[in-house]
Formats: sequence, structure tokens, C-alpha cells
Amino acid sequence: MKKSEQNDKEWRTHDLYFAGYLQTAGVPMIRTEKENARLYFIFDVSIANIEELKTAWFNSSGKVAALPYANNLKTLKTLCHM
Repeated sequence: MKKSEQNDKEWRTHDLYFAGYLQTAGVPMIRTEKENARLYFIFDVSIANIEELKTAWFNSSGKVAALPYANNLKTLKTLCHM
């Protein structure tokens, strides 16, 4: 997980579960990128506090609704297999 080299308002991750968490937390995914057979999810973090969300994720204190999270994971998995 890291800020995009191209733009400091973008965050990229290849972690499917963190990407699902960001989507469910309301951070818009703007595109995907393939690099060395790995799919990256690119998020617009201009309206989100990514450091706060990342800390909550790794501290297990982030709260998102379970059903939307599961639905987002299904959608992201579909993108991985396209």
C-alpha cells in the first residue's frame, strides 16, 4: 500500500481486503492497474484521511458494514479475474 508515484491524491494497493475496506468506507476507486502480473486498486484519497483509515484497518478498529464489505470483495475479485 502506498501513495501513487503519479499523484499524491491517489492511493494504490494490491491488497484485496484493504481495497474492499476502503470502498466500503466510502473512498472512491478510480481505476485498476496491472503491473508485473499484479493488479493494483487505485483510490481517490483527496476526500479521505487515508492514514486514519489505514491505522484503523491495522489496529482492527475500523468499522464498516459487513454486507456491503462482502459485496465489494465479490466485485473486486471479479476485477482480478478479468
